[in-house]
Amino acid sequence: MDTAGVSELYRDDDLRAVLRLLAGGHCVAVVGMSNFGKSTLLRALQSPAAAEHYRELTGTSALFVYVDCNRMLELSPRGFFEATLRAVLETLPPEDEALRAIIQAQYEIIVQPPNDFAAPLAFNNALVSLVEEAARRVVLLLDEFDEVLTGIEPRILLNLRALRDRYGADLSYVIASVILPTYGPDDDHVAEFAELFAAGRHYLGPLSLEHTRRMAAELFTAANDHLDDAEAEFVERQAGGHPGLIQSVVRVLLQVESGAPQLYQRQAFALATEMLESDRQTINELNRLWRQLSGDEQQALIEAVTGGRFSPETVRALAQRGLIDPAQIDQQTPRLLGELFTRFVRRKALTRAGRQRGIRVDTDSGQVWVDGVAIETLTDLEYRLLLLLYGRLDKICDKYQLVEAVWGEEYIDEVDDARIEKLVSRLRSKLEAHPGAARYLVTVRGRGYRLSSVPEE
Repeated sequence: MDTAGVSELYRDDDLRAVLRLLAGGHCVAVVGMSNFGKSTLLRALQSPAAAEHYRELTGTSALFVYVDCNRMLELSPRGFFEATLRAVLETLPPEDEALRAIIQAQYEIIVQPPNDFAAPLAFNNALVSLVEEAARRVVLLLDEFDEVLTGIEPRILLNLRALRDRYGADLSYVIASVILPTYGPDDDHVAEFAELFAAGRHYLGPLSLEHTRRMAAELFTAANDHLDDAEAEFVERQAGGHPGLIQSVVRVLLQVESGAPQLYQRQAFALATEMLESDRQTINELNRLWRQLSGDEQQALIEAVTGGRFSPETVRALAQRGLIDPAQIDQQTPRLLGELFTRFVRRKALTRAGRQRGIRVDTDSGQVWVDGVAIETLTDLEYRLLLLLYGRLDKICDKYQLVEAVWGEEYIDEVDDARIEKLVSRLRSKLEAHPGAARYLVTVRGRGYRLSSVPEE
């Protein structure tokens, strides 16, 4: 494939892999961490070079429609319909004038629907017309899809699945996702949509050494500078192939070298390393990666840098996501994604070690740790109870406070002591190593319950 038109991608191999999956009749989920280049890859699928390679693989042409779900005016079915058809209208070539008129008419119905059924019907009619009238295959490139996948009405996903079942390879989806969730028996509609990608997942890892150097070199060139071998090695070591971190490292390094040109290179590298530790953009990038991990994954990374025990399955999953070197998953201390991320995880380990004793609740993520160990997920009622107790740490909460916080004020006279005790018992079983000898969630007979900041001996 001629990749001259997509040189900025730095991911020629990934582009070819996704096109092969599409040519094999699969829908594709491009799975990758924050700023690994998912959006850039999906946009590259619209390039003439990608379209030509797809034609070589399949013997037929395709219309690649890039849909940025961040452009949805609202997280709703109508918001999704509008953003998708707007992207279609922006993509259709001028010669498809008749088809454009059909799609435009359906788009206007979605913008101003006469009734509740009009918008879904118009969207369905538009996609049917697009597939049947376009005289080529249609590939919807659904970027920033995580929020849609988890937050939109599931029936919309079921309809997308139905259209795919109807048209097969003539209608394919490529979605960009941080991680494809798993669904239980109560999520049938979503699960049916997710099944489309079971054989078509492509995990996006860090950039190769070659592409890391190429990206760094282009950033240096844009700053009217030249990247030498020592600078390239510094960027590689620090960023580990993460595109967002590569940009941060290059920016800080250029800032140091331009601000103090008299420094020896080793001194410049040392100063840049120190500045990166407090650089706001770099910290935001690292925190964004961290927040996308589950509690078990975070703990596995901490164990990996401290020589502790970790689950091989979790480490393999982290390697698949590009945060651990796949060649080292069997090592006691496997290598992580660059020195910046490794130092970040070590700081997390030190912070967590400093608060080993006690209970901690991360209200942003909903994660709960007891003595530094993440516990199993709480139910909604259990979590509400814990938040009440945690907000009044070392203070007694009586029955009325508890019922009001967990069930609501209107249930004050309806929730009896047995029901409260059952909920407390369930929460205690998840917080305490030995629920029969509680050390944190204690009962104060005749008065209520108290969550202790330190374990009661």
